[in-house]
Parts: sequence; structure tokens; C-alpha cells
Amino acid sequence: MATLRKLQLLVGFFSLSLLFSGCGEQDSAYEGVNGTDVLPTISPNKPSTGDQFEEPELKPDPTPTPEPELDLSTVPDGQISVDGKLYTSVTTAASALVDGSTMVVGNGIYNKGMLVKADNVTIQGSGKTHFKGAQIHGKATFVVDGDAVTIENIECSQVAVPDNNGACVRQQGRDLTLNNVYFHDSQQGILSAKGTGDLTIAHSRFERLGKLGRAHGIYSHNDTLNIRYSQILSSKDQGHEVKSRAKKTVIEFSVIASLNGNDSRLLDISNGGELVVRNSVIEQGPRSVNYQMIGFAVEGPHTDVPHSVLLEDNIILMDHGRKNVLLGLPSSYNSFDIEIRNNDFIGSPFYDSGKHNIPARNELYSDRQSYGWMPTQHCRTLG
Repeated sequence: MATLRKLQLLVGFFSLSLLFSGCGEQDSAYEGVNGTDVLPTISPNKPSTGDQFEEPELKPDPTPTPEPELDLSTVPDGQISVDGKLYTSVTTAASALVDGSTMVVGNGIYNKGMLVKADNVTIQGSGKTHFKGAQIHGKATFVVDGDAVTIENIECSQVAVPDNNGACVRQQGRDLTLNNVYFHDSQQGILSAKGTGDLTIAHSRFERLGKLGRAHGIYSHNDTLNIRYSQILSSKDQGHEVKSRAKKTVIEFSVIASLNGNDSRLLDISNGGELVVRNSVIEQGPRSVNYQMIGFAVEGPHTDVPHSVLLEDNIILMDHGRKNVLLGLPSSYNSFDIEIRNNDFIGSPFYDSGKHNIPARNELYSDRQSYGWMPTQHCRTLG
């Protein structure tokens, strides 16, 4: 049946067994927002540590991009190669970068951040490369001013700055790619500035990020934000898993989940634009402080682009336990093009006058067991 095929597709490429909620509920306060929080009428029509996950075997449209092979040079532990020359100082190595450079960082723990000024630079870890508590200029571990920079195969954690928005990466140049990174337990995962072009995140994991409801797992001010084959999990301190002010946000083949984090929205697409979420799993947990799973244009829509939402072929788990609102919208939502189709909803959606806010062309299941998943002890798992 269609549901089982979807389950195989979505679960098949996550070898990580995600612990979803069900390990005891805790009280949550509703974070109110302006505008409406009901669904409108729908027209017919690999981290360096931690668990890995695999590619799907099926070939949906568009065809998934295979995970690239990392071309890692041999670099001694605790040393850094820039275009073949070895350094022992993070600061000195960063100052040696020129346009087109390749930096390879040896295994070890590094506590100094770096400023990346050059364009077309690639920064690679060596498998166990961990930047821990490192920051520069009171901003981030990596402050990226250069254009077309790639950072891959690096772990980053425990970034904190006095402004409470310390990030693993601060994107200030255009067109950044993060591949196979593990960012966790910091105030923020990545913060991009305005006018920074595209941000692409692939094969990566962001976990336990957020601060005071103003720092988040991912905070994008880009033109386009693309997230594929990634896990954004357990944001904390009322942070969103993804907060995007980009004009186009595309999330595919990924898991966006509260788990037991005291997060806010899973996706806060603050100014609207184009949102596409497909072939993914999204889960709102029992400790989320906002009943809305997704907020769209609730801070005022962009004035120079059309606004649309497409949610298709996803598994959507509603574990809040009291009120699950799929999509929060401003009062002007009637002008938006919204399609929500071919999704499997599991849990208890928000009911209004006896009718739930899950549109036609989707399937609703009351719990995991009715969907074919069995609870594991006191917790529930995906897969």
C-alpha cells in the first residue's frame, strides 16, 4: 500500500533510530502569534561523531544526489594544511588562505576560531576534527566573508558569545555550502547575513541549538536556503529548528524534529516566499512551546516575491499532546498558493468545531500503532 512504500522510503535512509516523544509529557506554555493559526481551505488540484544515515534507494522526482566522496589528504593530528603547507596555528593557517585554497584540518580538538576572507575556499576536516568552544570576533567559530566557500566533515560545539547568538558558522559572504557537518550544543548552528546568496546544507546534523528564542538551529537571511539529507533536532530554549527569511526555502529527504527539546516552531519561514518540504519527516514534541509546527509569513510577507507553500510526501508526527497546528499564517493568507498533499499525519491535530485541519489528499492516523509502528518501551521510535 502507498503508506508502506512511503514508510520504506523515508525510514530506509535513516539508520539512526530517532527517539521521538512519549517519554513523559511536560507542561508547555503557548507562545502566541499575530494572525491566524488555522489551516486555510486548500484548492483541489555524515557527522564526524554520532550516528550516520544512508541514502534512499528509491528515486523520487527530483532524483536524489549521491553523497560525494570526501577527498581528504593525510594531515597529522593537530596540524592544518593550506595548499600543502602545514601550520600548527589556526589563526596563521586562516591568514594563509587565498582564492581557490584548500584547507585540511587534522584530527583533534581546536579552541580557536577563524576568519575566512578568500573566495572559492574549501575547508575539510579529517574525520575527527572538532572545533570546541571556539569563536572569533564575538561571532562564530567560522566567520566566512569569502564567496563560494565549502565547509565539510567538521564537528563544532559549545560556541557562546556575550550577544547570545554565537554560531558555528557566521555567513557574511555569498553562496556557502555545508556538507557532512555536525553542529551541536551551541547558541546557534549557522547564522547568515542579508544579501548572502545561497546556503546549501547537505548530509549534516544540527542538534541542541538555540538561545532565548532568538538563536536557532539554522537562521537564514539568504536568497535561497536548501537543506537535503540532513537532521535538524532538539532545538532548545525556545529556538526554532529552522528560521528562514530566505525568499526560497527547500527541505528534502530530511528529519526536522523537536524530540524532547523545548523548541518553538519546527520551521519559522518568517517572511514567506516559496517553501517546499517533501520526502521528509517532521515531528513536534511534547515540550514545544509553540503549538504551530510551521509558521509562514507571520512576521510580515516579502513584498517582492509571490508566496507559496508545498508540503508533499512527508510523514508528519504530532506529539504535542494538546494542540497541534500544522501551519500558522497571517491574516492575508488568502493570497497565498498552498498545497498540502500525499502526506501521512500521525497523532492528534488541532480540532475546530469537530473538524481537524488536515486537508483532503492526505492520510491521518491516530497514533504510531495504527500507522504500523510499535511503541518501544516507554518511548516511541522512528524505524
